[in-house]
Amino acid sequence: MTLKTEETSFDEALERTGNGLYNVLLLLTSSLLLLAIGVDLFGFTLVVATACDLQLTVSQKGVLSSLPFAGIILVSYFWGYISDTKGRRFTLVVSMQVGFVLSCLCSISPHWIVLGLIKFLSVCFSCAANSVTYTLVGESCVQRVRSKYMLLMTSLLLLSPAVAAVLAYPTLSLDFELPLPGIAVIFRPWRLLMIVLALPSGIGGVAIYFFYESPKFLAYLERNEEALEVLKSIYEINHRYCKEDFKVHSIVLSEDVAKKQTSLLRRIYEQSAPLFRRPLLFRTMQLFYIVAVVYLTNNTSLVWLSHILNLVRLSLENGAASGNICSLISNDVSAANTAANSTSEKISPEICLGYIKENVILTFVATQTTYAFLNFLLAYLPNHRRLLVIAILCLSSISGVLLNLMPEPISSVFFFMLFTCTCLCMGVLASYFVDLYPTSCRGMVACLSVMVGRSSTFVGINLIGNLIFYHCQVTFYLWSLLVLSSVVAAWFLPPDKAQTDATVV
Repeated sequence: MTLKTEETSFDEALERTGNGLYNVLLLLTSSLLLLAIGVDLFGFTLVVATACDLQLTVSQKGVLSSLPFAGIILVSYFWGYISDTKGRRFTLVVSMQVGFVLSCLCSISPHWIVLGLIKFLSVCFSCAANSVTYTLVGESCVQRVRSKYMLLMTSLLLLSPAVAAVLAYPTLSLDFELPLPGIAVIFRPWRLLMIVLALPSGIGGVAIYFFYESPKFLAYLERNEEALEVLKSIYEINHRYCKEDFKVHSIVLSEDVAKKQTSLLRRIYEQSAPLFRRPLLFRTMQLFYIVAVVYLTNNTSLVWLSHILNLVRLSLENGAASGNICSLISNDVSAANTAANSTSEKISPEICLGYIKENVILTFVATQTTYAFLNFLLAYLPNHRRLLVIAILCLSSISGVLLNLMPEPISSVFFFMLFTCTCLCMGVLASYFVDLYPTSCRGMVACLSVMVGRSSTFVGINLIGNLIFYHCQVTFYLWSLLVLSSVVAAWFLPPDKAQTDATVV
């Protein structure tokens, strides 16, 4: 008679690994990867704003700034599939390293179209970090810290525009011109900036190599021995070489896993189709709509922020002592005439300074640091997620209206920055995707949510970029109404108290 090895559920085994050094290091590395893609994306908008030798129009700036987001739209589905079939760690190692190399190649682009195409390709790889990092951390950490870690990761992501600005200011302050023989390119500070902005991707891509694959992903593929070994290793690191005390000899995943040899397209369909069928259909559409509004509001504002604030600063320097943002940057004649002290020479949206003014950098740093700190505080309110999302979206909507009603520029800029506070919802929404969906499609839904968010950003950059300088006030009123509509969608999120109960894992 043989003794049958007692099986332990995966979730119980993961809980026994505890929360320690391994989880903290994984959190820091994953946060670095999120920071890297944020720095790369939003730092590129600073590059576009200062590449004066490319002689870009406002429309061309919009197209160039939005091309990286188009890359995210096209490949998020692909990375979701790779993440759910080849592994979270594998996806991050490959994507970040290739993205780093391509980002560096952008610095020698001879034309704005070539620059846009190479940047498009680089983001097609590095964008995998947007969602796969959350999935890897969520599946490697115990339940009690999972939501908190999601929000902490987002805190560093929210710092990315500030970090990009801090890196950009000294780099763009340099004064040099180096002709590159053979490619008809003059290497200027904005080209060096692209290499500097790519460094976090390269460092993070190397660092993530030294971590383990998601044990839950391995168990999902029925590689239980490997999954158990990873759990033991995590336990060993967390408990300072107590591997033999991890009294789990066999694990079983609670989810039903049926693996079939099917075509690539069929497997992609099977992974994503459950998201759009009951009982997940309503939840998917609800979360995707909120994500679309959140990303459109925050990312679109940040993309045009440096250009808008540069124009505001120029208007003030030319003698405009009063008027809100719209009266200072709009080319609409009626809006310009409403300013109490309008300048005799209207500031044109086509202006390119070749650098970012110090006040703009300080605004970037102050605002994003504040949001990152607030997001850090939100990490300690994991059981109030629904209330937080509703409150943040309401604040953003009200701010979008108030910035139009302010009689002078400082308060108007303040409400403009407050309008971008929807970024505080990103970590909360990411935790919903981890908690409310099964492992089999968790990576896919996370990547699709990024695709939805970046799609709205792509539309927003080009649409709002062409409207905000000509129909500024109407644009912000309609924009605020859109944000308000997402409050209605957020009202039907799961009750906060449900998060203390068992979730879908």
